[in-house]
Amino acid sequence: MNGYLLSVIGTVLVSSVLVAIIPEGKTSKVVQGIAKCVCLLAIVAPIPNLLKSLKSDEKGSDSQTIFSQTVIETDEDFINYYSEMRIRAATEDLQTEMQEKFSIDVRITLTWEYESEEIRITAITVQTENQLKEEEKTAMWEYLTKNYCSEVLIE
Repeated sequence: MNGYLLSVIGTVLVSSVLVAIIPEGKTSKVVQGIAKCVCLLAIVAPIPNLLKSLKSDEKGSDSQTIFSQTVIETDEDFINYYSEMRIRAATEDLQTEMQEKFSIDVRITLTWEYESEEIRITAITVQTENQLKEEEKTAMWEYLTKNYCSEVLIE
């Protein structure tokens, strides 16, 4: 459609410039008539293809119609890349959150899966540099389980 509109606009512009620069006289009327015919041909050019496609559709052929929808295909590589970037950002945010909440340096690993257009965290693995008391582990486990609704493993 864009190509059609550009060709019509281009034809009209070239014709109008040609008519504007042609000197007055007998040939001016001939050039104006030819320019009008060219513009009309540019406007009417897609009609034979339209009639041809409508005629072939009546016969039951599988040819593409004028109003057929374009199928949008997903790009799996982009979706995976974007999902990994979101998980990486979530991991960094969660590590910062745990350091602020529990004052402990941790390394977090998120296990995730992509299903029905959303990223779902299935498990959180927390690795600590130092040994934690059982109360701290329990508090951390409860906090993560409650806020992230996934399996939590503290090592």
